[in-house]
Amino acid sequence: MTLRIRPLAEADVDEIVALSPAGAPSRGALLAEVTSWQQQKAPTVVARSSDGEFVGFARARPNEVETSPRPEGQVAELVELAVAPGFRSQGAGTALLERAAKTLRLLGYARVVAQFDDEVARWFAARGFELRPAGVARAWIEPFIPRDDLWFPEARSGAFSPLLVMDVRPTRPRQGWMRLGDDLALIEADYAIGPRADENATAAIVAALAEHPDVASRLPPRLRAALHLDAPE
Repeated sequence: MTLRIRPLAEADVDEIVALSPAGAPSRGALLAEVTSWQQQKAPTVVARSSDGEFVGFARARPNEVETSPRPEGQVAELVELAVAPGFRSQGAGTALLERAAKTLRLLGYARVVAQFDDEVARWFAARGFELRPAGVARAWIEPFIPRDDLWFPEARSGAFSPLLVMDVRPTRPRQGWMRLGDDLALIEADYAIGPRADENATAAIVAALAEHPDVASRLPPRLRAALHLDAPE
């Protein structure tokens, strides 16, 4: 099948909404992305057949910290990949995934994460995603970026960068990661989700840092304090 894959256009919006789960994404959100996706670093790519028939789409966005997007960070999330029923099992999903990954790489992301149910986990694994076990997510710390100064504007620049997490959605219990570039997290660790997920994530990162004291010594002071890495005098 011959496909034409390109960035989202206004003419695609209604067909994407119709193919998506109810309520996500909204028509208004998609329309806003048409002209601003490069600035937001939140691409949506659309596939159409050679005669213009809508085939499917893939949406990605920066990972978030407490609902705040982090477009200058290392990680993007592949939010949705969907193919219209009449075009499935013909390579369209793979083509959309490859185009989305290429776009994210060009936008400067080092990794992309996706979440899915067990039914499609093997499909993603066969296309380069490293799967986490069910119920397990990843926490990590990236190098400081200027956006991090917004956390403590009264502190000197570079005093803090957040511990980042990618929680698992209940309806999509498997998480997969794909490497796009050479920039890597300073430290990362897997943690178990559940009622104590935040504590588990922090404990996992602290344990990983204990094995890499050189990394721990390079963390911003406010983050070191938050993780209780500095021994009391």
